[in-house]
Amino acid sequence: MNRILLLLFLVLITSCADLARNPASSNKIRHIVFDIDWTLTSEVKTDMQGPRIISVEGKKYFIMNGVEEFVEDLLSRKYTKISFFSGGSKERNHVLLQKIKLSDGRSLEEIAFKILNREDLTTSPGALATDKFSVRFKKDLTKISKDLSELIMIDDTENFTLNNSQNEHVIGLGKTYEYFKTFQASTEAVGEYVPRSIDEWSFAKYKLSIIHGAVNSALRESEEQGINLSEAIQIEKTQLNLASNQWNDYSNKMYEQSRRLSKQKSSATCLQLMTSFIDI
Repeated sequence: MNRILLLLFLVLITSCADLARNPASSNKIRHIVFDIDWTLTSEVKTDMQGPRIISVEGKKYFIMNGVEEFVEDLLSRKYTKISFFSGGSKERNHVLLQKIKLSDGRSLEEIAFKILNREDLTTSPGALATDKFSVRFKKDLTKISKDLSELIMIDDTENFTLNNSQNEHVIGLGKTYEYFKTFQASTEAVGEYVPRSIDEWSFAKYKLSIIHGAVNSALRESEEQGINLSEAIQIEKTQLNLASNQWNDYSNKMYEQSRRLSKQKSSATCLQLMTSFIDI
């Protein structure tokens, strides 16, 4: 019996080894900011059902694949804060974020550092009433943090921030599409936001997971090389080329990295299991 317990204990140590190899975090506060619409969720038809479909104010939204894993990975980092900045109303945004749950039962609303909404947008001087919403109003990222060197935002609208300087901190998703459970379902639809190939469909489906891998890589490079997070993410953006809406070698690599991260258990889980053996 003791030999079996010893063997299991060694297996646990091995499975937790990757956690021990992670570089020590610096004490700089890093901010990851998420847009909501077409970034974390996409609006779908009101008759659509499914475990990842939520209802908010008479509309239905699909929760993008990889949202929970991405957020949970960020939460495991001591000096990383998560915020949300959306052009939706405050009431809508809060209700929507309440309905997206993590594995521990907490909602995205509960874990947020800040939640900024339509009421927090800055009016663009000289913009016309006929201009697009993202032209008339802008997101000022300094409302999240005055130090933008350690802040990045993930948004489907790349030029929605206050100025060109702030735009450099945005990971633009490129073109986004309507949600289709399968590519076959998309072939029966028409419109500008319908994927034209299975590659476009799959790239859109896993785009947030790809970015998860890239942000993890940027955080690691920032820690190991001593550079700002905003500098590290520029390298990732160039290699991903999300605007192409096509897989490349690097996006494949980042997707696989995000899958590995999602499979890893938190250090707390490992320690809890190891502690139980010690108690025995």
